Amino acid sequence: MANAAEEHAREKLATCARALAKIGCLGLGGHVSLRIPDSDLILITPGGGLDKLKLAAKDMVVMDAVGKHVGGPYHPPLEWPIHTAVHAARPDLDSVAHLHPEWSTIFAISKKPLTPVRWQMARLQMNYFEVPSLITNPDLGEQLRESLGDAEAVLMRWHGSTVVGKTIEEMFHRAFSIEENARLLWHASVMGDIVPVPKESTVDGATTSTRTLNYFANLERSAEDQVHDSNYRP
Repeated sequence: MANAAEEHAREKLATCARALAKIGCLGLGGHVSLRIPDSDLILITPGGGLDKLKLAAKDMVVMDAVGKHVGGPYHPPLEWPIHTAVHAARPDLDSVAHLHPEWSTIFAISKKPLTPVRWQMARLQMNYFEVPSLITNPDLGEQLRESLGDAEAVLMRWHGSTVVGKTIEEMFHRAFSIEENARLLWHASVMGDIVPVPKESTVDGATTSTRTLNYFANLERSAEDQVHDSNYRP
């Protein structure tokens, strides 16, 4: 039986998955993972084409550090090696998301760089994964992890992206910011020259990470149940 920490993690992961679906980053493809506190186990959203807008805490898959399915009513997603490889190499990270977002994937199939035009992107490092393959085995998972390195995200050529965070709120905020940046950059490019965010920007995007996920969580709540607290953790 799951303890209180695991139950809380399940709720957080399900909330985040539904929010990622709302912003178009999670759908037929894609999946998100979250460490279970004080354990070697990982929670991950299921594969199988389930409607991500309807995912609940009970639907989460439990995997061990090498990808063995140890709990949950559904099978792990096909590309689970993304999660095990990154979690093993980066113990500082609590959450990993493999996403299929529309706008930023445009820049994964183009030579045009995803130039930072929103201040939330000023300090975010994004690398590229150049292998035209689904990540279906540990060797490919390790190659993806190497491409990610110490960055916050990696654009996967012809595929999508992988975004990470020390918290699930931080990961969501980064995924949202990357997609918004890509959308605005695409539209602004029609007008001509782009003004990138200065690299020396002093604004720390992490300060709003909790608020970003909380906003989308509040979309599911009644007016009376909304949470107005920038430090709230769903």
